[in-house]
Amino acid sequence: MKPAKFTFFRCKTVLGWLSGLAVAVLFLTLTTTASAQTSVFVSGRATGGFGYPDLNYDVPFVTALTVSGPGTITVTYVSGTVDWAPNQPTGPNGVHWPYSGCSLPLQASRGISHKSAENMGALIGAFVPQARVQKVGFSPVDGTKNAAPVGIMPGAVFFIGASRTVTVTEAGTLFLGINDCESGDNGGGFNVTVSTP
Repeated sequence: MKPAKFTFFRCKTVLGWLSGLAVAVLFLTLTTTASAQTSVFVSGRATGGFGYPDLNYDVPFVTALTVSGPGTITVTYVSGTVDWAPNQPTGPNGVHWPYSGCSLPLQASRGISHKSAENMGALIGAFVPQARVQKVGFSPVDGTKNAAPVGIMPGAVFFIGASRTVTVTEAGTLFLGINDCESGDNGGGFNVTVSTP
């Protein structure tokens, strides 16, 4: 009888150890599959119609990455330039321009309008919660215009430049665009990587 109890105890111990190993492997698998990296091209015309939109030429923001919950998203510039006007190329940080006849997306996000513009042609982004993205009629354009029933609110827009890590507190989608308000004469674009840890 005693050896049988001992054998039963050993089997129970081995089963417990194997169960623990299976849980650890499952956790590592879930952690590994939760991370993601993708390459994205952001057209120089992807202004989302913010500011004073040139509705004939504006392109919606580009869908970069969707996450299922809280975490961080890192955007890193890889290559490319944006011609925010003919023969006026810039990198992802944009340029200072002494006069702008319209409110740029970054200015609209703060509810201000200046004649001079900082970060003209820069790489920008907006994180939109999943509940809004899933609403009927959503489009990644300025949500205060009549271009779509549901869009991105200006306050969600932020500067990215050459690199930025964004902390998000819920499920949603990161969209990318260009800080310009008249994109009809724009050209080029930025190649970026977008990743989660």
